[in-house]
Amino acid sequence: MREIKFIVLLILSIGFTSTSISATTDPYSKRMADAQMVRSGAQVSWDYPNGLFVESVLKVYALYGGSSYYNYALNYAKATVNATTGKIGTKYKFTDFTLDNINPGMFLLDIYNRANSSQYKIALDTLKKQLQRHPRTSEGGFWHKNSYPNQMWLDGIYMASRFYAAYEKQFDSGLSYDDVAKQFTLIHSHTYDSNYQLNYHAWSATPTEANSFWAKQSDPFKGCSPEFWARGVGWYAAALVDVLEILPADYAKRQDLITILNQVMAGIKRWQDPVSGCWYQLLRYDNTLVSNGTHNYLEASASSMFTYAILKAVRLGLISKADYQTVGTKAYQGLITNFITEDTSGNLSINQICSSAGVGPASNPTRDGSINYYLNGSDAGLIVSNDLKGVGPFILASVEFEMSITTAVKNVENNSSDFQLIRHNQLLTVKSTTTNINHIQIFDCRGKELTNRQVNDKTEISIPVASYSSGIYFLRINDSKAEKFVL
Repeated sequence: MREIKFIVLLILSIGFTSTSISATTDPYSKRMADAQMVRSGAQVSWDYPNGLFVESVLKVYALYGGSSYYNYALNYAKATVNATTGKIGTKYKFTDFTLDNINPGMFLLDIYNRANSSQYKIALDTLKKQLQRHPRTSEGGFWHKNSYPNQMWLDGIYMASRFYAAYEKQFDSGLSYDDVAKQFTLIHSHTYDSNYQLNYHAWSATPTEANSFWAKQSDPFKGCSPEFWARGVGWYAAALVDVLEILPADYAKRQDLITILNQVMAGIKRWQDPVSGCWYQLLRYDNTLVSNGTHNYLEASASSMFTYAILKAVRLGLISKADYQTVGTKAYQGLITNFITEDTSGNLSINQICSSAGVGPASNPTRDGSINYYLNGSDAGLIVSNDLKGVGPFILASVEFEMSITTAVKNVENNSSDFQLIRHNQLLTVKSTTTNINHIQIFDCRGKELTNRQVNDKTEISIPVASYSSGIYFLRINDSKAEKFVL
């Protein structure tokens, strides 16, 4: 098997010296957060896209600091939670029983732990109260919404389970971890198709009920929606990784969720587009799929969520680094190449985001979960830019990618004898002492590919670097096992 080496280069005008992180350009996580905070302005609505975005802003703050990020999140908390009563925004009502409204609890839990203000604890308790009273299927699965009776959606697993697990860990000593795990095992048992290695978007325990008109009426996969929607699987994969990060290492059912995660990741890897490194709106098809003149397309929010989930699962040791590190790195490069644009002022945008998608209810029969719906539906067929459902996951994916750089620089010594790097004039020469070089790539600290060269079994190659500014770079050689070190 050919080897792969990741080498963090600190290329300075005087040679290879410092091991501290410094770059001429801010990383993508900060740049996207900065751009979107200006675009969105102050957030005042308690809903899951805003919660997701503000959660990602807090991840940037945790990695880099910066009062603007924390203050933005704190101001969102102040705008949505009454300072005296702890009541959540005028539009929130827990008896509406929508799992979407649980998701902002993740950002609020972070704010509570930093600000320790009593009104935020009251709001967090309200969200837990909603879950305690939330309607369930006969097997114990949360309904996605009150208006979707007896239905479990992949989306809802992300919206509720992460907060549920985090709340239990901090305030209830994990008493309901089994209930958290049940949400994953239930939906997986009903929606996972081992043939395609993917999960159907939604499942109804009562497929003949009017609001479940979209559901399959017979086995196999009775009650499931008919297609594999990328962002739905993305919600599910990210939820698995986030919850496994929260659950204690010795939790009895933890391995059940790790097994599910590895099944889900195998499907994600299988359906990654080999050229772009990204994923299509409808996962098991490529762009040759056409419905009413609309082609299946590479979709940014799902691709970002998959990238985030892969890179984080590798970092946490939940999936094989040898099998998935290159998948995640290729995916991150694909995000930048296929979806990210920059205006003349340097502000970033993310494009090709599916606006929204769901199935039912009975009052909206066009949301039938069909191919045509996901490509041409009034909501699912709308492709937009800078939707927070794409911005947030891209920032989360960027944070994970940037954390891998930080870890490499801080924790790994230059103790490899496999490669020798020599900077002479305007060239960087790479000499191999153990294996032939077949493929070499260089990325900057933001994941942008600068060099991509196929070679034929050479032991030495020289690369022009005259145009490179001072900063951190990745050198990747060949295509398999990953190793990082610092020069």
